[in-house]
Amino acid sequence: MMEFSKYKFWFLIPILAIPIAVSDNFIVRERPSADIHIEGPKLIIDHDGGADDAMAIFMALIYEQYFNGPKVIGLTTTHGNVDETQSFYNSQRLLDIAGRPEVPIYRGSNFSLVISVPSDFYFGHDGLGDNDHEEIKPIDAQPQHAALSFIELTNKYPGEITIVALGALTNIALAIRLDSTFISRLSHMYVAAGHVYSPEYSSPEYNAEQDAESYYVIAKNAYPEKITFVPFSQVDSLNVSKEWRQDVLGAIPTKIINSLNKFERISMNASDSLQWSLLDPIAMGIVLNKSIVSDVKYSKNSIILCGDRRGINTNEFTIKEDANARLVNGVFKEEYQNLLFSIFSAELC
Repeated sequence: MMEFSKYKFWFLIPILAIPIAVSDNFIVRERPSADIHIEGPKLIIDHDGGADDAMAIFMALIYEQYFNGPKVIGLTTTHGNVDETQSFYNSQRLLDIAGRPEVPIYRGSNFSLVISVPSDFYFGHDGLGDNDHEEIKPIDAQPQHAALSFIELTNKYPGEITIVALGALTNIALAIRLDSTFISRLSHMYVAAGHVYSPEYSSPEYNAEQDAESYYVIAKNAYPEKITFVPFSQVDSLNVSKEWRQDVLGAIPTKIINSLNKFERISMNASDSLQWSLLDPIAMGIVLNKSIVSDVKYSKNSIILCGDRRGINTNEFTIKEDANARLVNGVFKEEYQNLLFSIFSAELC
Protein backbone atom coordinates (compact mmCIF):
# COMPACT_ATOMS: atom_id res chain seq x y z
CA MET A 1 0.00 0.00 0.00
CA MET A 2 1.22 3.52 -0.82
CA GLU A 3 2.50 5.42 2.20
CA PHE A 4 1.46 9.08 2.41
CA SER A 5 3.83 11.70 3.76
CA LYS A 6 2.37 14.05 6.32
CA TYR A 7 3.65 16.89 4.12
CA LYS A 8 2.17 15.58 0.90
CA PHE A 9 -1.05 17.57 1.09
CA TRP A 10 0.17 20.76 2.77
CA PHE A 11 -1.35 22.78 -0.08
CA LEU A 12 -4.87 21.71 0.99
CA ILE A 13 -4.60 23.33 4.42
CA PRO A 14 -5.84 26.80 3.35
CA ILE A 15 -8.82 25.25 1.56
CA LEU A 16 -9.76 23.01 4.48
CA ALA A 17 -9.43 25.96 6.86
CA ILE A 18 -11.87 28.18 4.95
CA PRO A 19 -15.03 27.11 6.84
CA ILE A 20 -13.33 27.92 10.14
CA ALA A 21 -12.03 31.28 8.99
CA VAL A 22 -15.27 32.37 7.39
CA SER A 23 -17.51 32.33 10.45
CA ASP A 24 -18.23 30.62 13.70
CA ASN A 25 -21.76 29.81 12.48
CA PHE A 26 -20.76 28.43 9.07
CA ILE A 27 -21.95 24.98 8.10
CA VAL A 28 -21.51 23.63 4.56
CA ARG A 29 -24.72 22.30 3.08
CA GLU A 30 -25.86 21.68 -0.45
CA ARG A 31 -28.53 24.12 -1.60
CA PRO A 32 -31.60 22.84 -3.45
CA SER A 33 -31.17 23.32 -7.19
CA ALA A 34 -34.81 24.12 -8.04
CA ASP A 35 -34.52 27.88 -7.50
CA ILE A 36 -36.81 30.11 -9.53
CA HIS A 37 -35.04 32.27 -12.11
CA ILE A 38 -35.40 36.00 -11.41
CA GLU A 39 -35.49 38.45 -14.29
CA GLY A 40 -34.07 41.99 -14.38
CA PRO A 41 -31.56 43.94 -12.24
CA LYS A 42 -30.93 42.58 -8.76
CA LEU A 43 -29.58 43.85 -5.43
CA ILE A 44 -27.79 42.13 -2.57
CA ILE A 45 -27.36 44.26 0.56
CA ASP A 46 -24.44 43.38 2.84
CA HIS A 47 -25.08 45.08 6.18
CA ASP A 48 -24.13 45.27 9.84
CA GLY A 49 -27.54 45.63 11.46
CA GLY A 50 -27.74 49.30 12.43
CA ALA A 51 -30.48 51.92 12.06
CA ASP A 52 -28.62 53.39 9.07
CA ASP A 53 -28.64 49.97 7.40
CA ALA A 54 -32.35 49.67 8.21
CA MET A 55 -33.15 52.87 6.34
CA ALA A 56 -31.10 51.75 3.34
CA ILE A 57 -32.77 48.33 3.28
CA PHE A 58 -36.26 49.83 3.50
CA MET A 59 -35.35 52.23 0.67
CA ALA A 60 -34.42 49.33 -1.59
CA LEU A 61 -37.51 47.29 -0.73
CA ILE A 62 -39.89 50.23 -1.29
CA TYR A 63 -38.14 51.27 -4.49
CA GLU A 64 -38.54 47.76 -5.83
CA GLN A 65 -42.25 47.74 -5.04
CA TYR A 66 -43.32 51.24 -6.09
CA PHE A 67 -40.69 52.45 -8.57
CA ASN A 68 -39.93 49.26 -10.53
CA GLY A 69 -36.49 49.20 -8.95
CA PRO A 70 -34.04 46.31 -8.82
CA LYS A 71 -35.22 43.22 -7.01
CA VAL A 72 -33.68 42.63 -3.61
CA ILE A 73 -32.57 38.99 -3.84
CA GLY A 74 -30.72 38.80 -0.54
CA LEU A 75 -29.58 40.38 2.68
CA THR A 76 -26.16 39.26 3.87
CA THR A 77 -25.13 39.84 7.46
CA THR A 78 -21.83 40.96 8.88
CA HIS A 79 -20.39 42.59 12.00
CA GLY A 80 -20.00 46.31 12.72
CA ASN A 81 -22.75 48.30 14.39
CA VAL A 82 -23.64 45.04 16.16
CA ASP A 83 -22.29 41.52 16.02
CA GLU A 84 -23.40 39.17 13.25
CA THR A 85 -25.88 37.32 15.45
CA GLN A 86 -27.72 40.55 16.21
CA SER A 87 -27.42 41.61 12.57
CA PHE A 88 -29.15 38.37 11.55
CA TYR A 89 -31.95 38.97 14.05
CA ASN A 90 -32.31 42.59 12.90
CA SER A 91 -32.57 41.39 9.30
CA GLN A 92 -35.55 39.26 10.28
CA ARG A 93 -37.09 42.18 12.15
CA LEU A 94 -36.73 44.56 9.18
CA LEU A 95 -38.22 42.08 6.72
CA ASP A 96 -41.10 41.48 9.13
CA ILE A 97 -41.83 45.22 9.35
CA ALA A 98 -41.63 45.56 5.56
CA GLY A 99 -43.83 42.50 5.00
CA ARG A 100 -41.10 40.82 2.94
CA PRO A 101 -40.28 37.54 4.71
CA GLU A 102 -39.49 35.87 1.36
CA VAL A 103 -36.25 37.84 0.93
CA PRO A 104 -33.39 35.38 1.61
CA ILE A 105 -30.96 36.06 4.45
CA TYR A 106 -27.41 34.73 4.15
CA ARG A 107 -25.42 34.78 7.36
CA GLY A 108 -21.85 36.03 7.18
CA SER A 109 -18.73 36.53 9.23
CA ASN A 110 -18.76 37.67 12.85
CA PHE A 111 -15.04 38.50 12.83
CA SER A 112 -12.62 40.53 10.74
CA LEU A 113 -9.87 38.82 8.77
CA VAL A 114 -7.20 39.97 11.23
CA ILE A 115 -8.24 42.60 13.80
CA SER A 116 -11.82 43.06 14.95
CA VAL A 117 -12.78 46.52 16.22
CA PRO A 118 -15.40 46.74 19.01
CA SER A 119 -18.69 48.41 18.18
CA ASP A 120 -19.35 51.91 19.47
CA PHE A 121 -23.08 51.04 19.80
CA TYR A 122 -23.95 54.36 18.19
CA PHE A 123 -27.47 53.11 17.42
CA GLY A 124 -27.87 51.24 20.71
CA HIS A 125 -26.79 47.81 21.84
CA ASP A 126 -29.27 46.12 19.50
CA GLY A 127 -28.45 48.50 16.64
CA LEU A 128 -32.07 49.60 16.37
CA GLY A 129 -32.49 52.03 19.24
CA ASP A 130 -32.94 49.54 22.11
CA ASN A 131 -36.74 49.75 21.92
CA ASP A 132 -39.32 47.27 23.13
CA HIS A 133 -41.02 45.55 20.21
CA GLU A 134 -43.44 42.78 19.42
CA GLU A 135 -42.15 39.28 18.79
CA ILE A 136 -41.51 38.50 15.15
CA LYS A 137 -42.01 35.33 13.17
CA PRO A 138 -38.51 33.87 12.65
CA ILE A 139 -37.05 33.67 9.16
CA ASP A 140 -34.60 30.84 8.62
CA ALA A 141 -31.18 31.68 7.22
CA GLN A 142 -30.18 30.23 3.87
CA PRO A 143 -27.73 27.32 4.04
CA GLN A 144 -24.82 29.10 2.31
CA HIS A 145 -22.45 31.47 4.02
CA ALA A 146 -22.75 35.02 2.66
CA ALA A 147 -19.39 34.83 0.86
CA LEU A 148 -20.44 31.66 -0.95
CA SER A 149 -23.82 33.18 -1.83
CA PHE A 150 -22.03 36.02 -3.66
CA ILE A 151 -20.15 33.48 -5.73
CA GLU A 152 -23.14 31.24 -6.44
CA LEU A 153 -25.58 34.04 -7.27
CA THR A 154 -23.17 35.90 -9.55
CA ASN A 155 -22.52 32.63 -11.37
CA LYS A 156 -26.27 32.20 -11.79
CA TYR A 157 -26.89 35.84 -12.78
CA PRO A 158 -23.66 37.13 -14.36
CA GLY A 159 -23.70 40.88 -14.98
CA GLU A 160 -27.10 41.33 -13.28
CA ILE A 161 -26.31 41.79 -9.57
CA THR A 162 -25.34 44.96 -7.74
CA ILE A 163 -23.91 44.52 -4.25
CA VAL A 164 -24.30 47.39 -1.78
CA ALA A 165 -21.77 47.02 1.05
CA LEU A 166 -22.86 48.91 4.18
CA GLY A 167 -20.75 47.41 6.99
CA ALA A 168 -17.49 45.62 7.62
CA LEU A 169 -16.25 44.23 4.31
CA THR A 170 -15.26 40.75 5.52
CA ASN A 171 -17.83 38.77 3.53
CA ILE A 172 -16.84 40.41 0.27
CA ALA A 173 -13.12 39.96 0.84
CA LEU A 174 -13.69 36.27 1.58
CA ALA A 175 -15.64 35.88 -1.67
CA ILE A 176 -12.77 37.49 -3.60
CA ARG A 177 -10.24 35.17 -1.95
CA LEU A 178 -12.39 32.14 -2.73
CA ASP A 179 -13.08 33.17 -6.33
CA SER A 180 -10.84 35.74 -8.01
CA THR A 181 -13.34 36.13 -10.87
CA PHE A 182 -16.24 37.06 -8.58
CA ILE A 183 -15.99 40.85 -9.13
CA SER A 184 -15.96 40.43 -12.91
CA ARG A 185 -19.43 38.84 -12.75
CA LEU A 186 -21.02 41.76 -10.90
CA SER A 187 -23.06 44.46 -12.53
CA HIS A 188 -21.44 46.78 -9.96
CA MET A 189 -20.50 47.07 -6.30
CA TYR A 190 -20.95 50.16 -4.15
CA VAL A 191 -18.77 50.27 -1.05
CA ALA A 192 -20.00 52.68 1.64
CA ALA A 193 -16.73 53.07 3.54
CA GLY A 194 -13.66 55.21 3.96
CA HIS A 195 -12.63 58.86 3.91
CA VAL A 196 -10.69 61.04 1.57
CA TYR A 197 -7.92 62.10 3.95
CA SER A 198 -7.90 65.73 5.07
CA PRO A 199 -7.27 67.62 8.33
CA GLU A 200 -11.00 67.32 9.06
CA TYR A 201 -11.09 63.60 8.23
CA SER A 202 -7.75 62.42 9.58
CA SER A 203 -8.97 59.37 11.50
CA PRO A 204 -10.26 56.05 10.11
CA GLU A 205 -13.84 55.87 8.88
CA TYR A 206 -15.93 53.37 10.86
CA ASN A 207 -16.77 50.80 8.18
CA ALA A 208 -13.26 50.81 6.74
CA GLU A 209 -11.69 50.43 10.18
CA GLN A 210 -13.94 47.51 11.09
CA ASP A 211 -11.93 45.31 8.74
CA ALA A 212 -9.04 47.21 7.16
CA GLU A 213 -7.55 44.08 5.60
CA SER A 214 -10.83 43.33 3.83
CA TYR A 215 -10.96 46.88 2.49
CA TYR A 216 -7.42 46.35 1.20
CA VAL A 217 -8.40 43.10 -0.54
CA ILE A 218 -11.30 44.83 -2.31
CA ALA A 219 -9.20 47.83 -3.37
CA LYS A 220 -6.43 45.52 -4.59
CA ASN A 221 -8.88 43.68 -6.85
CA ALA A 222 -11.01 46.66 -7.87
CA TYR A 223 -11.41 48.39 -11.22
CA PRO A 224 -13.62 51.38 -12.10
CA GLU A 225 -16.10 49.50 -14.27
CA LYS A 226 -17.11 47.38 -11.27
CA ILE A 227 -16.33 49.23 -8.02
CA THR A 228 -17.52 52.60 -6.67
CA PHE A 229 -16.47 53.78 -3.24
CA VAL A 230 -18.76 56.16 -1.35
CA PRO A 231 -16.50 57.80 1.26
CA PHE A 232 -18.25 59.32 4.25
CA SER A 233 -16.03 62.41 4.09
CA GLN A 234 -17.38 63.32 0.65
CA VAL A 235 -21.06 63.16 1.59
CA ASP A 236 -20.95 64.21 5.25
CA SER A 237 -21.20 67.88 4.23
CA LEU A 238 -24.74 67.55 2.80
CA ASN A 239 -25.97 69.39 5.90
CA VAL A 240 -29.39 67.77 6.01
CA SER A 241 -30.85 69.09 9.24
CA LYS A 242 -32.14 67.03 12.13
CA GLU A 243 -35.20 69.25 11.98
CA TRP A 244 -35.94 68.09 8.42
CA ARG A 245 -35.32 64.46 9.38
CA GLN A 246 -37.67 64.67 12.35
CA ASP A 247 -40.38 67.10 11.20
CA VAL A 248 -40.59 66.36 7.47
CA LEU A 249 -39.30 62.86 6.72
CA GLY A 250 -40.13 61.66 10.22
CA ALA A 251 -43.69 62.95 9.99
CA ILE A 252 -44.67 60.65 7.11
CA PRO A 253 -47.43 58.48 8.64
CA THR A 254 -46.28 54.98 7.76
CA LYS A 255 -45.26 51.94 9.77
CA ILE A 256 -41.76 52.01 8.28
CA ILE A 257 -41.09 55.66 9.13
CA ASN A 258 -42.48 55.14 12.61
CA SER A 259 -40.05 52.25 13.04
CA LEU A 260 -37.10 54.28 11.70
CA ASN A 261 -37.89 57.12 14.10
CA LYS A 262 -37.64 54.64 16.98
CA PHE A 263 -34.47 53.07 15.57
CA GLU A 264 -32.71 56.46 15.58
CA ARG A 265 -33.89 57.35 19.07
CA ILE A 266 -30.40 57.01 20.58
CA SER A 267 -28.29 58.26 17.69
CA MET A 268 -30.33 61.43 17.22
CA ASN A 269 -29.38 62.44 20.77
CA ALA A 270 -25.77 61.26 20.56
CA SER A 271 -24.35 64.68 19.68
CA ASP A 272 -25.20 68.36 19.84
CA SER A 273 -24.93 68.68 16.07
CA LEU A 274 -27.96 70.09 14.28
CA GLN A 275 -27.13 67.99 11.21
CA TRP A 276 -28.33 64.52 10.28
CA SER A 277 -25.80 62.50 8.33
CA LEU A 278 -25.96 58.76 7.74
CA LEU A 279 -23.75 57.13 5.11
CA ASP A 280 -25.81 54.03 4.33
CA PRO A 281 -29.00 55.78 3.10
CA ILE A 282 -26.87 58.09 0.94
CA ALA A 283 -25.10 55.11 -0.63
CA MET A 284 -28.42 53.38 -1.29
CA GLY A 285 -29.84 56.59 -2.73
CA ILE A 286 -26.92 56.69 -5.19
CA VAL A 287 -27.58 53.08 -6.21
CA LEU A 288 -31.30 53.71 -6.78
CA ASN A 289 -31.01 57.11 -8.47
CA LYS A 290 -27.58 58.09 -9.78
CA SER A 291 -28.79 61.59 -10.67
CA ILE A 292 -28.32 62.65 -7.04
CA VAL A 293 -24.52 62.40 -7.52
CA SER A 294 -22.93 65.79 -8.12
CA ASP A 295 -19.35 64.67 -8.80
CA VAL A 296 -17.36 61.49 -9.42
CA LYS A 297 -13.58 61.08 -9.41
CA TYR A 298 -11.29 58.24 -10.44
CA SER A 299 -8.74 57.15 -7.88
CA LYS A 300 -5.97 54.76 -7.00
CA ASN A 301 -7.69 53.89 -3.75
CA SER A 302 -6.31 51.84 -0.86
CA ILE A 303 -5.90 51.76 2.93
CA ILE A 304 -2.98 51.81 5.37
CA LEU A 305 -2.62 48.59 7.39
CA CYS A 306 0.32 49.32 9.69
CA GLY A 307 1.34 51.77 12.37
CA ASP A 308 -0.58 54.60 13.97
CA ARG A 309 -2.23 55.47 10.64
CA ARG A 310 -3.86 52.05 10.29
CA GLY A 311 -7.30 52.37 8.73
CA ILE A 312 -6.54 55.66 6.96
CA ASN A 313 -7.48 55.63 3.29
CA THR A 314 -5.14 56.70 0.53
CA ASN A 315 -6.32 58.21 -2.75
CA GLU A 316 -4.37 59.28 -5.77
CA PHE A 317 -6.83 60.97 -8.09
CA THR A 318 -6.08 60.19 -11.71
CA ILE A 319 -7.62 59.35 -15.08
CA LYS A 320 -9.91 56.36 -15.48
CA GLU A 321 -7.29 54.25 -17.25
CA ASP A 322 -4.90 54.50 -14.27
CA ALA A 323 -7.52 54.16 -11.51
CA ASN A 324 -8.72 51.12 -9.61
CA ALA A 325 -12.10 52.60 -8.64
CA ARG A 326 -14.66 55.31 -9.05
CA LEU A 327 -15.23 57.51 -6.02
CA VAL A 328 -18.34 59.56 -5.27
CA ASN A 329 -17.12 63.08 -4.55
CA GLY A 330 -20.42 64.80 -3.81
CA VAL A 331 -24.21 64.48 -3.70
CA PHE A 332 -26.92 67.07 -4.36
CA LYS A 333 -28.66 67.80 -1.07
CA GLU A 334 -32.09 68.77 -2.43
CA GLU A 335 -32.23 65.84 -4.85
CA TYR A 336 -31.29 63.46 -2.04
CA GLN A 337 -33.97 64.81 0.27
CA ASN A 338 -36.57 64.65 -2.49
CA LEU A 339 -35.59 61.04 -3.19
CA LEU A 340 -35.97 60.07 0.46
CA PHE A 341 -39.34 61.79 0.73
CA SER A 342 -40.69 60.26 -2.49
CA ILE A 343 -39.59 56.76 -1.47
CA PHE A 344 -40.94 56.79 2.06
CA SER A 345 -44.24 58.46 1.12
CA ALA A 346 -44.84 56.18 -1.90
CA GLU A 347 -47.29 53.88 -0.18
CA LEU A 348 -49.51 56.87 0.68
CA CYS A 349 -50.16 57.68 -2.98
